Amino acid sequence: MTTRTILKVASALALGGLARAGIINFEADLPGFYPNGFTSVGHPTVKFTDTSGADLNILNYGNQGIGQSLAVDSDIDGSRLQIDFAGPVTSLSLWFGNDDPGWAISSDLAWLEIWFGSSPVATVSMAMNLDDDMNQSIGYSGGPFDRAFFWYGDSSGAPFTGGGQLGPGLIEIVDMIEYTPVPEPASALATAGLLGLAAVGLRRWRQRA
Repeated sequence: MTTRTILKVASALALGGLARAGIINFEADLPGFYPNGFTSVGHPTVKFTDTSGADLNILNYGNQGIGQSLAVDSDIDGSRLQIDFAGPVTSLSLWFGNDDPGWAISSDLAWLEIWFGSSPVATVSMAMNLDDDMNQSIGYSGGPFDRAFFWYGDSSGAPFTGGGQLGPGLIEIVDMIEYTPVPEPASALATAGLLGLAAVGLRRWRQRA
């Protein structure tokens, strides 16, 4: 293998193969209700769960989503969306909609809670613009972690919105869920080896020049 070839392969692995982000958009899934533990087509290592009940629903929600989106229906039970990863990841982001001003107040927030096993890692919250459209995203980058919870809640994190006066809360609708897996050890070692060979080859080429 020539130095030039080693450099090309090592660069391709380093830039694209090890920590390639996955994006779940639900377009390949059939519309309808799904049981807890549901995995979207093409992403068998990511599982979705309704933490209170079993009301995961994929439909085209118009401006509340982006094409087909995933909803956690029936928010009378204070449900959250639970996302489980089969292996550790280092980043997660998702787009959310249905932030209906008729069912929320200005102090209500979108929440994202990050866990690794049984240990909490981080909690992220942000204000909703309350326009009902899917035009905001929330995320976390750090690591590693293997579980996340997303929900709409009040300023303290309780999974109910509207100040207790507008009803129980909002149905979460999410889409464009992007995550970055931690590279497998074997892949990381292979890339490290190729990068080392590339460095040696480049050094020898410079010495000859």
